Amino acid sequence: MLVALEERLRATLWRLAQEFAYLALLGTSYIPPCSLLRRRVARVVEPEFVSFMAARIGGDVPDVYLNSALGMRLGGVPRCEILHDVSPELYQLCNAIRTRGYVPLYEAVHEVVVPLALSASVAGLEEGDILLASYRAAAGKGDLYAVLRYFDRWVAIGKFF
Repeated sequence: MLVALEERLRATLWRLAQEFAYLALLGTSYIPPCSLLRRRVARVVEPEFVSFMAARIGGDVPDVYLNSALGMRLGGVPRCEILHDVSPELYQLCNAIRTRGYVPLYEAVHEVVVPLALSASVAGLEEGDILLASYRAAAGKGDLYAVLRYFDRWVAIGKFF
């Protein structure tokens, strides 16, 4: 179960990084119709993802591990209050999912993407670094060529054309 959850998380992070790299490559803020950015926050960043990252980051704290294990099994997030001491970014992501989970991701992108990328990086997923670099490039604050080095082929970007 954990391997499948980790693969889903990696795939979601990778797709978000591709979409931000696409926006940076074209230099536009137009979001394609079938983009992940048009879906609701809770559909893209599933609550199980937060529980999985909380278990990996704060697994040595018994309360965090127990709440995260239950969250992974039952499909929910752990209590946000216990995540504040473990990781402030994970706490911010948990609150963003609870309060803004019903809005499209493009409306809550500033509250969700950076904490998601930082939490994934701390949890040991390289895709978190790729997502953060792609987001910075799309915002005009990062280097586009550094982002495109992460992608093996231009086809990964070109599929959105």
